[in-house]
Amino acid sequence: MSVIASGRTADADSWELRVSTDPVTGDLFTPVDVTAADGSKPWGGGCRGEVPPAQRLNTYFGAADTAPRIFIARVTSDVRAVVVTMSDGTREDLVLHQVPEHQAIRVGVLVYARDLDVHRVDLVDVDGDSLAP
Repeated sequence: MSVIASGRTADADSWELRVSTDPVTGDLFTPVDVTAADGSKPWGGGCRGEVPPAQRLNTYFGAADTAPRIFIARVTSDVRAVVVTMSDGTREDLVLHQVPEHQAIRVGVLVYARDLDVHRVDLVDVDGDSLAP
């Protein structure tokens, strides 16, 4: 598995976004692993398979009792931006990472506080126009 992105939350938890391809089936797997500030590894989770071109978006949500929440967005190549609106009204523009060996897919991740929820996800094309998921 290759790490394609990593970061830290405001509470000093760290995370890694990894990718791998099943050598037999060719299925893409994009998990996020969380490490708490105290060094414990409360959990991880992710998406498996391809993103159907007509769908444009494949998502994963995850949470544990004591860790931050995870949102993963896997999008087709015609999507240039993913904007996530949170329950407190803030907006997060996800960084989209190219997936090695899967040029038609890019993936973004948001690791966020347990007291927030994702309220809306907007997709934007290269011209700045909204796309239907």
